[in-house]
Amino acid sequence: MVFGAVLFSLNCTKHVLEGNREERDIRIEKLHKGTVSMSFDLINNLVVIPTQINDSGDLYFILDTGAGRTVITELGEDQSFTINYEGDIELSGLGNGGPISALTSGNNEIYLDGIEGENHSVVLLMESVLRLSNFMGRRVNGLMGYDIFENFIVEIDYKSEKLYFHDPDYFKEKYEEKKKDKKWVYVPLEKHDYKIYMNAEITQSDSTNIDVKLLIDSGASHNIFLYPNSKEGIHIPSKTVRSYLGSGLSGEIYGDIGRARKLSVNGLELDYPIIAYPDIEGIRQVANRGNRNGSIGADFFRRFSVIFNYNEPSMLLRPNSDFKDDFSYNTSGLEITTPFLRLPYYIVSKVRENSIAEKIGIQANDVLYEINFEPVAKYSLNELLELFHSTRSFSVSVIRDDDIKFFHLRLKDETELKGQS
Repeated sequence: MVFGAVLFSLNCTKHVLEGNREERDIRIEKLHKGTVSMSFDLINNLVVIPTQINDSGDLYFILDTGAGRTVITELGEDQSFTINYEGDIELSGLGNGGPISALTSGNNEIYLDGIEGENHSVVLLMESVLRLSNFMGRRVNGLMGYDIFENFIVEIDYKSEKLYFHDPDYFKEKYEEKKKDKKWVYVPLEKHDYKIYMNAEITQSDSTNIDVKLLIDSGASHNIFLYPNSKEGIHIPSKTVRSYLGSGLSGEIYGDIGRARKLSVNGLELDYPIIAYPDIEGIRQVANRGNRNGSIGADFFRRFSVIFNYNEPSMLLRPNSDFKDDFSYNTSGLEITTPFLRLPYYIVSKVRENSIAEKIGIQANDVLYEINFEPVAKYSLNELLELFHSTRSFSVSVIRDDDIKFFHLRLKDETELKGQS
């Protein structure tokens, strides 16, 4: 599911990154501290953190390198706060539809655990087009991106689910030391219009190599999106699965899912990565931004501890125990939502055409009841997603029109390449 993809250009507040910390718009509260750490929730590869804006209670944001400004995508019925209204705008991004309406707000105060800020810019969507809470099974109010990354050196430990916000002046020497440490891989980045990009080499399914420039999008749960028409020599594999790829600001995204033979990033090599090739209709609004060939998301970054340094700009990657995990996709063809937040109640929202789920008769709006004769309430959303991305066999029962219907799924990888083990 593409949860990031809020890809639009807005003028962000210019921040002071050197000198007196008190001059910065976003900073660590206690002047004697150089680092603030906090735990986060990891859901479908995405980092979710609590934040307060002005007089709000806790709001929950995806930490998203693909977002040019803090974006509030939805509020619960029990959530409200005061904002400083500036004006109305229209936004467009990934998806096969048109622009949507939003309002902008400036001079807001922002608070994270141990971090304070003012003069913070916020965009509030007038309709919940992304429906993040339903897709993530908990309250998610929006996306937080550039302003945070620009003011700190941000370290994400995906394995321990810990975040570290380092003061840039305090951490400068330590960052230089880590660059020399063989445990870390240094990756230079390019910064353009409040977003960051990296270069990578992909060995395609036909064994040809191609160099690509990718938007770094930690707010998207996928591995790689590659835009077929962005560069001569990009080849869509012969073995692909036609699929729903996710939703962006401008609607739904469809395309083909396949595999490459290798992904190489500054000496790091990952075998048989999943690549999604979105239709041109779904990327028309963003395809030419940043002169990029696609994007790289959180299914890549979850395999590392990563340190983002926008000031340089660069990042450091240290492989974790998930580094060698096989890349997978939704082999079941089932997309699910959770209409009741924090309750294990799952509804089938989409069934992929020609998928095993469609062939055996599972339908949209079916309610999941049991998996392998155990109540679905025993499964977290992450556990269900892992199962649906596997090549396992299991039974599923669903509730449809007050009846219980039973099915058996035998999942298989339809993108497997010759020589892949």
